[in-house]
Amino acid sequence: MEGRAPGTNGNRVAANYIEQHFTSLGFTPAFPPKDAAGNATPNATFRQNFEARPSERPGDSIRLKSQTASFTAAEGTSTNLAGGVDFNVLGHSASGEITGPLVFVGYGIESEGRKYRSIPEGTDLKGKVAVVFRLEPMNEEGKSKWADSGWSFQAGLELKLNTVAAAGASGIILVNAPGADHAQAKTLGDISLGSRRHQKVPVVMLSNDAGERLVKAADSEGRGLAALRTLADNLAEGESGVLDLPNATVSLKAEVDRIPLMTDNVGAILPGVGDLAGEFIVLGAHYDHVGYGYFSSRGGADARGKIHAGADDNASGTSGLLLTAEKLATAYKSMPADAPRRSILFLAFSAEESGLEGSKFYVKNAIDEQSKHAFMINMDMIGRMRDARLDLQGTSTGEGLVDWLKPYLEQSGIDVVPTPGGSGPSDHASFYAWGVPVLFTFTRTHEQYHTPEDVIATINTEGATRIADLVSRLSFGLATRAEKFTYVGMGKADSNDTASAGPARGTRVRFGIAPGDYSGAEKGVLVGSVFPDTPAAKGGLQKDDLMTHWNGKELADVESWMPMLSDAKPGDQVIITYKRKVGDEWQEMTTTVELTARQRPAAQ
Repeated sequence: MEGRAPGTNGNRVAANYIEQHFTSLGFTPAFPPKDAAGNATPNATFRQNFEARPSERPGDSIRLKSQTASFTAAEGTSTNLAGGVDFNVLGHSASGEITGPLVFVGYGIESEGRKYRSIPEGTDLKGKVAVVFRLEPMNEEGKSKWADSGWSFQAGLELKLNTVAAAGASGIILVNAPGADHAQAKTLGDISLGSRRHQKVPVVMLSNDAGERLVKAADSEGRGLAALRTLADNLAEGESGVLDLPNATVSLKAEVDRIPLMTDNVGAILPGVGDLAGEFIVLGAHYDHVGYGYFSSRGGADARGKIHAGADDNASGTSGLLLTAEKLATAYKSMPADAPRRSILFLAFSAEESGLEGSKFYVKNAIDEQSKHAFMINMDMIGRMRDARLDLQGTSTGEGLVDWLKPYLEQSGIDVVPTPGGSGPSDHASFYAWGVPVLFTFTRTHEQYHTPEDVIATINTEGATRIADLVSRLSFGLATRAEKFTYVGMGKADSNDTASAGPARGTRVRFGIAPGDYSGAEKGVLVGSVFPDTPAAKGGLQKDDLMTHWNGKELADVESWMPMLSDAKPGDQVIITYKRKVGDEWQEMTTTVELTARQRPAAQ
């Protein structure tokens, strides 16, 4: 199914397959579509259509119409560059045309913690085309000076493009730093290399050969990329990494179309009976994956353009969802007609890999109020059971849930490893942040995760079937239990915020929030929850606050925030600017927090 990335035909065919399965079981469509007048018809469709993050393969969301690039040396010699060979417009680019002088800006990095600043504060690059290196300062072996293995957050492409654009550059040229020990440092990016929030200027990438010709022609001393890399690698505190290249001008032209990338959540209802029928037990799994590897692939440069089948992630969970649907349909039919039971809402989410977008869209556009959603169980990557082990997250998200679970887990024949918290990088986190108790089944990551090698031959089908059987029995128990579980909120179940996804990892400090949105749809960092007795809580931050600045630096999204956290150390005082909705209006506020050392999670 083409790796099922939103926008691909494979994603649509997979949705059709799931809908057909729900239809064959006689389930009720979950969603009420609205007509042109805004009127909704309850239970009319299995589909909940929404716009996904446009970061998938070329042509699905970002379409290149035309691109040209050339440079003119001081003596008047002009050189035209060949698209697809010498250069490509990136998906980060705006449409536009610029001719201007060149300026080298090193790695385009501002790191207070490392006292490294490529572009001095107050530098004005207006009217200039900036040449910026990929990655970050390197040693003689071409490895990062700032990371024990791999690369630090500072190497992120979008962060450096934001920094260069903020200095006023009228165009940006990205070049691979020569000699870098990195798979993608030998590749030429293209229109698929992009993000939702593109720059406001043309952004192109040059091959190393074209970049070498350009900078040698433009530099008054005739230096090439290797010499410029030496300057950028050894930039001392207080030195400027900006170097004018006065002997050439460059012309760039880009025409880029951006089209909405639409996809569907697929939902169906197994109706309940009696006084419990108005409440839902939600069973969820995401059916999307990373398509052809143009985003979120761990397979390196060679994996781009190859189908990432996603057998474990998350065809396994989706198959488990369909299997539990069959089991529960049979179980409900065998019950006395008047036996009370809750309705089961089966949800197959799309765009999970783009930032939990499908589940976040659902909770904002749910078929009923939050209080009617009694419980949620999520199946994500259940296909690689090893040593009969299953990780079960969320075991303390409901009062008394731990004790209730014991007989089910003991009878399962599975070595279940419980984790109390309900946050984390999968769709259950959207429901937990909404105030719903959750469980998350997961058989752990592996070397094939997010690579083209995650194929059906690696799947432990017997183990996955045992997990689906356990989920079916848990769901039936939840559906027939007289009382629903009382929600245990953030900070109690999620002690030490170690279960939260993302920002805390790879940092020395603890801040104390779980972001409410990783997609970057709105500029800033949305606070999804605040953990008690943390710097964020002591600073007065609340759920749904929108952090806009960190020590005066603009926060574009969670990704741009990570390098700032990586730079910070315990004891640092940080001024945070944020917006809070008071009544119908947003009010801007500031607070100062003192960061503390990150705590290690207690052994489970």
